Amino acid sequence: MGHSGSRHKPEARILLLGLDGAGKSTLLYKLKYNEDFHTVPTIGFNVEMIEAKKNKDKITLTVWDVGGQVKMRAHWRNFYQDTAGIVFVVDSSDIKHLDMAKSYVHNATKFG
Repeated sequence: MGHSGSRHKPEARILLLGLDGAGKSTLLYKLKYNEDFHTVPTIGFNVEMIEAKKNKDKITLTVWDVGGQVKMRAHWRNFYQDTAGIVFVVDSSDIKHLDMAKSYVHNATKFG
């Protein structure tokens, strides 16, 4: 039996995508711990739960930080199911790869 008046905390799945070295893991740990971390390249993915506020209510975000290496990019679409949003991280100082990032962000928005 449930508690009367108890409310289920809303949840949302978020993907962090971007080319390798863009700063996805750094952003994830800054959001979770509010500290700067020195990270190593992500092999596969990292998953963290983050509590956030939506209006005055709390929401639990399950954030999937998916590796950005060429071999992992082909698998990004496998993470789209049940995803509420995508944060595409771009290293704006990496001028040589801006066009490539633009192409991937365009393709990442084609769910399905």
